[in-house]
Amino acid sequence: MAKIRGATPEEYFANVPAELLPRVKQLHRALAQALPRAQVQVKWGQPAFVDGTILVSYAVFAKHINLYTTPSSREALAGELIGHKTGKGSIQLPHDAPLPIELVKRVAAARAAEYLEHRVLWMS
Repeated sequence: MAKIRGATPEEYFANVPAELLPRVKQLHRALAQALPRAQVQVKWGQPAFVDGTILVSYAVFAKHINLYTTPSSREALAGELIGHKTGKGSIQLPHDAPLPIELVKRVAAARAAEYLEHRVLWMS
């Protein structure tokens, strides 16, 4: 599967394979609930939640969804991420496992708090 892109969130969703669309929309709703002040914009061809700075974004791949956050907000929840494959500022959510919705919401909330309290910008 080629990297999914879109110029708008709606276009992004339209490019997601049908079998993955419910999962992607579930993730998107969870992020919207956790970040009610954020606007959804497209950055790098993928949905991003923005409120003063980019808070989180995500991208769909063949075997997983990458949830992108800052390294510092990911590190703040490192104990909760045991068992998840992570990168510098990403968390892989494999398609063959249930979405950890509460964890996703905590990641988003931690990222929002980090920005509001300490003005940590995207990937700083």
